Amino acid sequence: MKDSYRHNKLRNTGILFELLARQITNDVMEKKDFSIAEKLLREHFSSKTELGKELILYRAFFNTQQLSEQKSFEFLRLVAEQRKKLNERMLNTQKYLFIKELKEHYNLKDFLAVRIPSYKIYASIYKVFDAATNESLAFDNIEDIVNSKFTIVEHLTGQTTQKQVQQENAIMELVRKQEEDLRLLSYSMLLKNFNERYTNLTEQQKKLLREYIYNVSNSSTIKNYILSEATSVIKEISLKLPNIKNEVTKIKLQEVISQLRKIKNISVIKENHVTAMLIAYQIVHEMRKCD
Repeated sequence: MKDSYRHNKLRNTGILFELLARQITNDVMEKKDFSIAEKLLREHFSSKTELGKELILYRAFFNTQQLSEQKSFEFLRLVAEQRKKLNERMLNTQKYLFIKELKEHYNLKDFLAVRIPSYKIYASIYKVFDAATNESLAFDNIEDIVNSKFTIVEHLTGQTTQKQVQQENAIMELVRKQEEDLRLLSYSMLLKNFNERYTNLTEQQKKLLREYIYNVSNSSTIKNYILSEATSVIKEISLKLPNIKNEVTKIKLQEVISQLRKIKNISVIKENHVTAMLIAYQIVHEMRKCD
């Protein structure tokens, strides 16, 4: 048996996408007018390209968790089968062109040096995909491939510790439907638009955005966080409401409370709910200054 073959980080579509996502988030936070990373992502990771299709297969392992061991192995088999159906020649060409353009704008050593919490899972997926398209490779590296499969299965069954991955992972979720933009880009626009209206974010607003970024793949976590925060904001505004003399202002605040109460009945958190919370935080912030 040959020694374990090396994982190629530069050719790992999942890692490349996550690094781009982190760069976009950084560009937004720095209020850059133009993001090279966003341009590269839009041009190269469309769900209509082979590169975009491979990304969907990578992300499938992060969008599906808490399976039984049997279902995890079956899920892994099915995704690997889908990976074999991609046009390998076209995929390699697209990946080459992307990396070529990436080198023109970034120092690859620095770009790839960013720590990826879920690196081991990405590397395991890469090896399984590599083996799926190269039978001789799989035969010569059986032990390594088996270990990679077990790593993925442990992740899918929830045996792998997910807390740090969820907190630090900057992935904003890939295309849910073939014609939709990446949610990360929606988030970028959300933050840009909000910053145009409010120059400085409060600590509550920053924390909400951080929670939204880190837990976007964990719908229950972000939902529980927003529901808890909405309850607190409703309580604070309600306590201050009797002291408001201006009737127009009172009506507006009552409408804010009404909208926040609606959030408590939703099943899926969307960008408009995050925006509503950001605005509610801003209102509370202004009210506190008047105390």
